[in-house]
Amino acid sequence: MSGYSLDLRERVIGARQEGKSQAWIAQTFKISVSSVKRYIERFERTGTVQATQQSRQQPVIHDGYRTAIDSLVQRLADATLEEYCQAWERESGQRVSIQTMSRTLMRFGWPRKKRQSVLLSATK
Repeated sequence: MSGYSLDLRERVIGARQEGKSQAWIAQTFKISVSSVKRYIERFERTGTVQATQQSRQQPVIHDGYRTAIDSLVQRLADATLEEYCQAWERESGQRVSIQTMSRTLMRFGWPRKKRQSVLLSATK
């Protein structure tokens, strides 16, 4: 969801500078009181109500490890996520959760595989 427009944010600050209460501003502009408080705080701290650039945390296993992950998956083709995590920790010294390994494999284009024995027994 995108944030409110810069114009609305500036009108909120203008209303506050005119002495209007936070509750009045929130009700008039149909936004939450917490948004009003956040805009006022940001204006007092930085002098502007411009939206900040959001940045995401970089993945634990970043793109620089792609060849190592590719090699790992090719060597251990039918391994479980837990086995991939254990092998990754042995090779890199970096302990990761099953969820982290799953997201990494999906991001690098490796589909989730099942062992052949599981696939064969499911078809019988």
